[in-house]
Amino acid sequence: MKSMTGFAESSVSTEIGKIMVDMRSENHRFLDVKASVPESLLHMETTIEDRLKNSIQRGKLRLRLSVQANRKERQRLSEKVLRENHSSLKRINSALGLRTEIGIEHLLMMENSFESHAGPEVSRETEARIKEAVAKTLVKFNKSREIEGQKLEKSILGRLEVIRKTVDGIKKKRKEFIKKSDKKTKEKIEKIFSSKHKNDPIISQEAAAIITEKSEIDEEIVRLEAHISKFRKTARKKGAVGKELDFLVQEMNREAGTISAKCKDAGISHLTIGVRLELEKIREQIQNIE
Repeated sequence: MKSMTGFAESSVSTEIGKIMVDMRSENHRFLDVKASVPESLLHMETTIEDRLKNSIQRGKLRLRLSVQANRKERQRLSEKVLRENHSSLKRINSALGLRTEIGIEHLLMMENSFESHAGPEVSRETEARIKEAVAKTLVKFNKSREIEGQKLEKSILGRLEVIRKTVDGIKKKRKEFIKKSDKKTKEKIEKIFSSKHKNDPIISQEAAAIITEKSEIDEEIVRLEAHISKFRKTARKKGAVGKELDFLVQEMNREAGTISAKCKDAGISHLTIGVRLELEKIREQIQNIE
């Protein structure tokens, strides 16, 4: 089980500078992958996105790749700007009545004296290093999702165990309810058939209604227990299980609702409310599972 949320980052040094990669993801019903890369690396964007799509099955994943270029490749002196800065300093000197001698050191201290430089073309070796950085980040990213997924699995299976025990409580209450209702039903039927109208068809229908009054919930309990077992097995499978778990929660909730509606025992109704509350908490948690 993996969480759909995760984060990882890494970096690698190349001939064009330091390459920094970070990945982060969040919940999403489907797979949504997008890589953001510098203009000089746009030709690698599709390859990187395809690599990511082969590694995750669901979630909104964003990768950002940035380059911290080497200073000698990133900037160079601009003669035009140096001349403009020199003229500006001379005017300031004159306006303030100063006699300060303007040297190259003053001009180099002015940040705009440097201009951006695109740097060399990206070599195949650099591309390989970038792919290595992406792969390394992806491993760390998936590890973070696994760790979060383990926490979710532990919490969810804990809630599932609460539900299982509650279902055992429902079965126990059911036996007690049947025992009491059997006694009452027997008394009602004996009263009906001891009357002088015992052969009346309307009386017979009433007797039949009393016999069937005990709403059967055995099938719902059996299906609910089967769903609990299936949920536990599915949660421990490898790969994307979020959608299947969500479906099982819906089915369990349906069975619990039917039990509550069919059973006339207040104690059982209260227990099914507890089951549905736990299912709702599980449903919220599995929205974060791949």
